Amino acid sequence: MTDEQTFENYRNRLDIRDVLEDAGYTLYKRDGLRYPAYVRLDSDGRRISGDKYIVSPGRNCCFQPPTIKLYSVTSFIWEHPDLFSEYKQGIKESALVHKVCQRLLNMPVEQTRKRVFDPVRDGKPFDMKDYQVQHFHPNDFDSQKPFYVFFKSRGIDFATRCAFHDSFVLATKTDKDGSIYKNLSFSMHIPGQPDRCVGFEERGYPRKDGTARKGMAAGSNASEGVWMASPKGTDLKDAKHVFIFESAYDAMSFYQLRMKQESGLDYQGRRELKSAVFVSTGGNPSYGQIHGLITHAPNATFHLAFDNDMAGKQFAANFEEIARAMSPVAPDKVAVEMKPFIESLPKPLETTKDLLAIDDEQYDELPKPLRELYLKYDSAREEALEYHYSPFLCQ
Repeated sequence: MTDEQTFENYRNRLDIRDVLEDAGYTLYKRDGLRYPAYVRLDSDGRRISGDKYIVSPGRNCCFQPPTIKLYSVTSFIWEHPDLFSEYKQGIKESALVHKVCQRLLNMPVEQTRKRVFDPVRDGKPFDMKDYQVQHFHPNDFDSQKPFYVFFKSRGIDFATRCAFHDSFVLATKTDKDGSIYKNLSFSMHIPGQPDRCVGFEERGYPRKDGTARKGMAAGSNASEGVWMASPKGTDLKDAKHVFIFESAYDAMSFYQLRMKQESGLDYQGRRELKSAVFVSTGGNPSYGQIHGLITHAPNATFHLAFDNDMAGKQFAANFEEIARAMSPVAPDKVAVEMKPFIESLPKPLETTKDLLAIDDEQYDELPKPLRELYLKYDSAREEALEYHYSPFLCQ
């Protein structure tokens, strides 16, 4: 039986909700919500804003609003390998799908539907202490040699490697079984928190056909963390130009092409490019990533360098939608009945998006009339997203 035939069998026998729960997502349901929603929690057991999947009605699929892409049981595992316990660096995606699905089919799935505020720590968060790292030094040939094969296969030249040398490493990790894995790793940070690495965007050794494994290090916070680099060392808060890509390789390639003499970029343009901040979202950009970048680069012009396909155009539309929604909210006066709600917020209100992306604890602090209105809004929003983005419903 072929992989595709077996995968179809998995899709027929498994429920996407069980796969989401196994991946660490928790059912997030208020009365009035039309379709089941699953959210991911941070290390403190609180909902991570923007990291939510909606289960499509009538089909064994889910999607992450706002997006047009649907995930089945098998494609969700394939594209989110680091969320599952069977994942090890170097494992093939097809083998991982088999392992996860066979475990779920042969073992009873424990129902983990909890309140969103019950802490869940099934997966170990990313920890730099688990890795040994090697750095690239522009003036040390011996330190440069291990990186050669990774960049040569992508045509990234020595000058570009030197320009970004502070923003990548070779990271080696030893598993419990003694297996050793080494990847070209691009450090990820949450905007506004430059001193804390929250994950790696990884690229494996190039294969004979030029392709290479790509993914995230286990436990990476890909919902908020991004790779950020600047040839001139510009901080995000001081950036005048921010270029956003889906991978660090793409960012470095773009920089190299623009710095070539034949690009037509003049002296001033080259200076501005060197002082810009280059960002990789490591794949589909999330709400948390976009929100963090816009918040912490208040004076920047953003340049979106996504693929020119339907998904890339959707990412650009999502960015514009979030940017428009982030108009300043500065309540000078708060009504007495609203004070418990305002005080329950983990940080001061900065945008209208903050006001609407509340969790259960904050919802409970709303006055009763507002709770009823919010339920109507929440339900209508999920229904609108489903109607707008699902290709299985009439326009």
